[in-house]
Amino acid sequence: MRKFKQIFISALLSVSMMVTFSACGTGNTSGTKSSSSSGSSSEVKKTSADKSEYKNMINGGDFSNDIGGFTLYTNGGSAKISVNDQKQLQVDITGIGSVEHGVQVFYDGFNLLKGGVYQLDFDVSSTVDRPFDWRVQLNGGDYHAYATNTINATKEMQHVTETFTVEESDPAPRFCFNLGYVNAMKDAGLKADALGEHSLMFDNISLKVIDDTNMVKPENGPEIPAVKVNQVGYETDAVKTVFFSDLKSTDTSFDVVDASSGDKVFSGGIGEAIDNKESGEKVASADFSDLKDKGTYKIVTKEGKESDEFQIGDDIYKDVFNNLVKFFYLQRCGTELDASIAGDYAHPACHTGKAVIYGSKKEIDVSGGWHDAGDYGRYTVSGAKAAADLLLAYKANPDYFGDDTGIPESGNGIPDVLDEVRYELEWLIKMQNDKGGVYHKVTCKNFPETVMPQDETDQLVVCRVSNTATYDFAAVMSLASGIYSEVDKGFASKCLKRAEKAYLFENKHADGIIGFKNPGDVVTGEYPDGMFWDEQFAAAASLYDATGDDMYLKDVKKLLADSSVKYGYGWTDVGYYALHTILTGDSFKNDNKDIYDAAKDKLMEAADEALSNIEKNGYRVNRTGDYEWGSNLGNMSSAMLLLLANTLSGDEKYKNAALDQVNYTFGANATGYSFVTGTGTLSPEHPHHRPSQVVKKAMPGMLVGGPDSRLEDSYAKAVCYNKPAALCYVDNDQAYSLNEITIYWNSPLVYVMAALDL
Repeated sequence: MRKFKQIFISALLSVSMMVTFSACGTGNTSGTKSSSSSGSSSEVKKTSADKSEYKNMINGGDFSNDIGGFTLYTNGGSAKISVNDQKQLQVDITGIGSVEHGVQVFYDGFNLLKGGVYQLDFDVSSTVDRPFDWRVQLNGGDYHAYATNTINATKEMQHVTETFTVEESDPAPRFCFNLGYVNAMKDAGLKADALGEHSLMFDNISLKVIDDTNMVKPENGPEIPAVKVNQVGYETDAVKTVFFSDLKSTDTSFDVVDASSGDKVFSGGIGEAIDNKESGEKVASADFSDLKDKGTYKIVTKEGKESDEFQIGDDIYKDVFNNLVKFFYLQRCGTELDASIAGDYAHPACHTGKAVIYGSKKEIDVSGGWHDAGDYGRYTVSGAKAAADLLLAYKANPDYFGDDTGIPESGNGIPDVLDEVRYELEWLIKMQNDKGGVYHKVTCKNFPETVMPQDETDQLVVCRVSNTATYDFAAVMSLASGIYSEVDKGFASKCLKRAEKAYLFENKHADGIIGFKNPGDVVTGEYPDGMFWDEQFAAAASLYDATGDDMYLKDVKKLLADSSVKYGYGWTDVGYYALHTILTGDSFKNDNKDIYDAAKDKLMEAADEALSNIEKNGYRVNRTGDYEWGSNLGNMSSAMLLLLANTLSGDEKYKNAALDQVNYTFGANATGYSFVTGTGTLSPEHPHHRPSQVVKKAMPGMLVGGPDSRLEDSYAKAVCYNKPAALCYVDNDQAYSLNEITIYWNSPLVYVMAALDL
């Protein structure tokens, strides 16, 4: 230990008074270091006597009531945190990993304002002499530091005081201790295992503003328009609805005016406002469906409130739809993206190395498929759902899809959507093992930094077979077999055989493979689901439709009557896919009328409930309370449900209600955002999507998650606290629970637009 201490102190002398760059990523600090020592502090001017003592922004930093808001994160290291008998935060470390943030203790839930002078105080000791870094940093992207320094912890408890000036406002930064393999250890030539098992103790952690003389005021987000429209526009013969929020009582009428000339082309009255509890507004609406002249317009109220511009026409969604579909090409993994097609998002082939099956030394090739979301993981359950949506979209309206989207396969005589889905299906086939079971996912053990896909080079890991993945695989493969039989009978036959093998495997092993949980050292997306009856139901219905085998019919009957089956068009509740198969194919309607009628009753009951909710909501969206993570998926799922009800009943009210969900997506909502990147007047510019973050420009055609009132990331907690549910949205790449994208959020929107023939 003495030898280590001497080596370290020698190395530390050259860096102890410098700000280091040891982020949970990389980047430059914009803060300035004023002091750093045991018990030392620089003199900083107070603004006034009554502000000499500011509130501590670190709640529970004395650990008198457990660990408070502090959280442990590991990235290759291993540790645990607790409050010891001395009421100190104790971090017991068994391995520091190979990066600075291999072990990290962090605190979220405060803000920084540009120009403010801040003082950080804490006490620290360690059972071994060692360096560590404290950081106040951006909580996302490149994780650059606003202020940081390296501290040498010893067995003696020491007090550290640091002051710094913030040069960049941030409503949701992160304060953290990086306790991994920090740069000071590397500079001293010490190996990552030099410390052995050890513990650090922290106490009396405080972060306060000590000078606000030059502090700027918090920034407000974009102004929410009082008049909300679909910012893409409305088809000539479509129902056209505009929404108004919190108007004056005298604002009772509106005009539609030509955007270029200002001429009035339509006038109407505004309906009575209702209390919209989800947004905390009084919302009124009006209809201007009688306006059918093509053009670009805006709506102006009597008191001068204006909408964004929008179009009326017959071909206004073409570019939007092409971007939504082309997005899947841009998410391709394992292949080079051509710059002539992908533009700024082009990259060489990524993730081409073999993956290790977790818990073994066996390596397999699972290259290909689509990157799932804003990171580069590939997941069977979500991938199967996305592929199924696109196949059902093609099945619902094959003439809507062309061979000219601009992907490499364009012009080969096969609709591009089938070429694109096949790319995903070929990867799914690689995820099936020899016995028929299907692996749940392939990722690295940790999420990547903010890099392009070819720069994520950690070992790929395939996680175990799950029953949900296996049944989802069986469902989409049997669906594909019927559709691809028109263009490639050999591939269609392969899909069906794989589906049958998966179903038989799962029937033999389901009791022993319940759901999925990440192994202890894998922290990427989990997609957990302990209930697999709905996945089996979808698979059984699809396989019966493809084969006519009574084995599957028997399971369909049993599961249709099972009250524990979960219904939805999501990745976790998939029961509606089973009903979709039953109600749109001939195998049930013609030969199993009892099953068909029972399925129809179940679906129509759900559609009527959705319709009732829509009619009570100020923005005509299927919402009755909170908004979940990926609420835009929920809205599109409702639209899929309503469109099937329209097909079964022929009643236009269901179709119009589905169109309401589309209007909401493109701007007719409480936030005023069009939730598809690159679409409309106000759309997300900072999605949580690594290629977009690297390029610093949002990839077009991506549907973001949208409002989430459960506040499931630290940025959302900071900026959406106490906001009404429908307004819990912010366009920021740190807000992954609000502003991430996924393949399975785009896919139902593609289905809805195709089924509506927009």
